[in-house]
Amino acid sequence: MVLYEAMSNRLPDLIQCSPEEKRETIRALIRDRDHAEPILRDLETFIAEQAEIVHGRTPAGLREGEPEKYARIIAAAAAQQAAIQAVLGILGPDRFLDDERFVGLIDKSGMLERLGHWPEHIECMRKAALGAAEDFRSKHTHATIDKVKIFGLGGSGAPHDIAAEVISNSRKSSTEIEVVHADEPNPDHVDPKTLAILCSFSGNTEETIQCYDTIKHKTRLLAALAEGGKLRQIARNDGLPFMQIPEDETDVAYVMQPRESVCLQMTATLTFLASIGLKEGSRGSLTVEDLGFDKVQSLLRQWRGRFAPSVPFKSNYAKQLAFFLLYGIDYRGEGPPPAFDLWDKKVPFILVDRNNRAIGHEPRTQIHERSKLNAAFYEAPEFLHNLVESIRAGTESSLAGLDDDRWVYYFIRSADEESRIRLRLDKTIELVMQGKAKCAVLNVEGDTPYQRAMFATYFNAHMTTYLALLHGFDPLPVPTMSWMKNVMGEYPRGGE
Repeated sequence: MVLYEAMSNRLPDLIQCSPEEKRETIRALIRDRDHAEPILRDLETFIAEQAEIVHGRTPAGLREGEPEKYARIIAAAAAQQAAIQAVLGILGPDRFLDDERFVGLIDKSGMLERLGHWPEHIECMRKAALGAAEDFRSKHTHATIDKVKIFGLGGSGAPHDIAAEVISNSRKSSTEIEVVHADEPNPDHVDPKTLAILCSFSGNTEETIQCYDTIKHKTRLLAALAEGGKLRQIARNDGLPFMQIPEDETDVAYVMQPRESVCLQMTATLTFLASIGLKEGSRGSLTVEDLGFDKVQSLLRQWRGRFAPSVPFKSNYAKQLAFFLLYGIDYRGEGPPPAFDLWDKKVPFILVDRNNRAIGHEPRTQIHERSKLNAAFYEAPEFLHNLVESIRAGTESSLAGLDDDRWVYYFIRSADEESRIRLRLDKTIELVMQGKAKCAVLNVEGDTPYQRAMFATYFNAHMTTYLALLHGFDPLPVPTMSWMKNVMGEYPRGGE
């Protein structure tokens, strides 16, 4: 027991020691196979202790002592990551992601469990949006909508990008729909025939409130979507049709962070736009019936049966892909896990056709926020006219031993791709990358653009959460974003 006791006493070193000492502590814990169980118990306690700090109150800003509180949270997150990496090294990726004890410990808030409630998200927001649409029609009985501007950022922007993409790919409306990610949008792009929808999960996103102040005098065709906050109060005061995101923690559709609300917000936008009546497209007009919510709810339950944490690694492509994107190793859970360097991590590069831009951009933002990893994103046909050369050069240099290619390429493919570009993507993978570059493919399922968008988004929500756990992070906290919001609150608009 001498070795184990020595290592156990060094767990505090995961907080303050040098990087090399930290790595040596982790290596020693992994090597001591004779005492794996007591080591895992100590790591479990240590991870839980650091989690209490990471989940603590967000520092108020730059007032005395607050930056130091932020630094303590970041130090605890780093120590927690080190301990989780030790657990990963001891268990291997398959046992790690299949271990209910550690998955539940790291995913402290239960984000993976909440992912199972997307069918209820649809039911909840369908009702909310239908009510808001009825209110809109009663206020604007003879309105003509030439274009739609949806204002939102981050987790309150991406869902509407996907909704707009679904409508575009369905060819069910010729109305121009743009999602505006801005603080000071150009008011010249808004006129009396512009429908403006303001979206903020919290209702307090300062950029979205600023957008409202900028455009509210240009059009009366307004609506809002939020959990509460200032935006809900604006909707009440100014008479805007309002779509309520669940705020009651006991509601089965309740979520804790904007990035978890993609299904909620996408459902609201699609339902609202289908209900108020947009200009028809080349394949007819968009209706709520076209969306087929009941079918999608059924499909979500089926997909959950394939991606859920209870589905073993060897049968769960979301878990397998998460490990591949982090380490570039194609391990499917058959046989013992391959040897891998905990610190030789890759950079995911997401590649899609332009008709899938939104469903490709969404996992990139989730990789940033949930998984705490850098990632890149590009769309065809543009990247086929430039990026393909650097992909080829980097791959060949790596194979020749001249360079270390850190990229892992992730293609999201679907029936919504442009036919000629689909062929070009096929040939690029076959002739340039296959057998050379580290690449993986998600073949999106579904019979309609909406079903396909939901499949990709739901799969990637699971995958990026597993990626967070493998990388050593609780997928919920975003301490830097939260603190910076408080910091910016100390600088009033128009002030010094």
